[in-house]
Amino acid sequence: MKRVHMIAPVGLTASAVNARNVSLTWRWTVPQYNYLNITCQVNVSNSKIKTISENFGVGLTSTVLNDLIPSQTYTVMVKCGTSQHLWKWSEWSSIKFRTKDDVPDALDVWMQVKDHKTIIIWKMNQSRILDHKVTWADTKTPERKTTTKVAPNMDRLALSLDTTKEYIISVTARNINGSSSPSTITIPSSSPANRADPSRILGTDGGFNLSWSASPTASCGYIVDWCPTSVECTVEWLKVPPGQTNASISSKNFKDGLRYLLSIYACTQGAPVLLERREGYVREKKIQDGLFGTLKWKQQDSDVEISWDSLPPGAQTAFITGYILYCLDNNNVTNFTTDNPEATKLTAKNLKISSYTFKVMAKTAVGECGTTTITATLNSLTDYLIKAIITSLFTVSGLLFLITILCYRHWACIKQKVYPPIPKPVLMDKWLTSPGEHSCHHLHVDLCHHSEAHIMDVPELHCKLDAVNEEKTPYVFTQTPKGYYNQTLKKNTPSPLILPTTTPSCLPSSSFRSIFPNPSYDLIIQTEDQQSNSGPDFHEWTPLERCSSGYQAQSPINQPEEDLDSPLSCVSAYILLPHEPSK
Repeated sequence: MKRVHMIAPVGLTASAVNARNVSLTWRWTVPQYNYLNITCQVNVSNSKIKTISENFGVGLTSTVLNDLIPSQTYTVMVKCGTSQHLWKWSEWSSIKFRTKDDVPDALDVWMQVKDHKTIIIWKMNQSRILDHKVTWADTKTPERKTTTKVAPNMDRLALSLDTTKEYIISVTARNINGSSSPSTITIPSSSPANRADPSRILGTDGGFNLSWSASPTASCGYIVDWCPTSVECTVEWLKVPPGQTNASISSKNFKDGLRYLLSIYACTQGAPVLLERREGYVREKKIQDGLFGTLKWKQQDSDVEISWDSLPPGAQTAFITGYILYCLDNNNVTNFTTDNPEATKLTAKNLKISSYTFKVMAKTAVGECGTTTITATLNSLTDYLIKAIITSLFTVSGLLFLITILCYRHWACIKQKVYPPIPKPVLMDKWLTSPGEHSCHHLHVDLCHHSEAHIMDVPELHCKLDAVNEEKTPYVFTQTPKGYYNQTLKKNTPSPLILPTTTPSCLPSSSFRSIFPNPSYDLIIQTEDQQSNSGPDFHEWTPLERCSSGYQAQSPINQPEEDLDSPLSCVSAYILLPHEPSK
């Protein structure tokens, strides 16, 4: 059996170096190699990419490298072996070269919406760029374009765009040889249709293996982008060719215990269409202790409720599937659990009156972690009742004290509203003039009746009413318990109206006020002697005295019969009433 171990090729040379392709040549020191079927591996690498290709031929001594990047330095290594009876590959032969300059390639452009701003991002694959030019316009008015230039070392531009509109954005790179072809992307409007709830995904081998359902709208393939959910980041993306519905996502920036959000878009002739979203960890890690921060507890009868604040995603280095509460009391341990990852409290039930250490932990795929503890002593129900009573008493006392202070400070206002001062009457001379036309002449007040029937009697008022009685005959208006009645006076002798000021014992304290209620002031009376001496000016007045001893019954035998024709009835004085001035 023949086994061949070839000698490494010599004289490896890069000839005809262009911007995007290079021809490689070498030679053999053994003449017999020129007649063998030879296979050679070519390893091409630069600072960003690395490719390996195989070439076949009889006496193979050359190959052509295509799809190179202009202005890039490459390292090429070549090793060969026989196509038949291969035992070992030859040693590597290597060479370095730099491709020539050319107009830049079209940029790989994507977008990221963050903090109400749209960030346009592109991948820089060439050096010696002079600048980048970014142009954007509303899809409804594409002729109204806005253009700006970006420095050569920048790979993004943040724009403040109207989120209710779609925009077309193009980016070009320029060097000394010219400008690249424009790379165009359409920014979709912000709407509920462009949102999707993420589903969970598990990382494998330091990355993510994604697959999704084909979309009929994906005319130019798919785009997958990803970014951590809890830290500031620059989005990374991968473009998938049409017809392919899976991708293996890897990045040198992936970190364990960091949650990533992955989005899958359909590439269309217009704006990209969001299809799905996934959320997961490249590798989950145990959550550090103290996850729940400060725990709070509250006793409810024999139950204790332990609560905590909502957990931020940045504090979770693994997916939480539930929580568990441990209650430790003198080496006795009980636990209570929940499978709700959104829960913020757990209740330990039917506990004895004692001192407990409560421990809360999160349940994850890597075990229970994030331990946080709190110590609490349970009180008896009697203590809670006493505390509630004392609290209520202090509350009521505080309210009463506050009300008292307020009332004291505003006492003058309250007194004015509740008990206003009663003004005293001020009598002028016109109140004492003799009654004229349209004024009342006689007021009969029987102040000496003692029976219930007599108490119900009311005064009769003699007035002139020319507008009603064309014969100018005065009427007597007599108030009865059932109403009023009118009767013609037999006499119309004007005389002053006076109220008796005789012994107060004959006047009940309430009879006169029930007939003439006037709470604002007391009536002023004039005696007969004062009446005879009265004139335009007067000085002395005697207030109406009420019986201090109340009502005293008298024998009806001594009571004279009341004469309706007489202006007086068992009195020796009259009430003076005001009159209207003659017009």
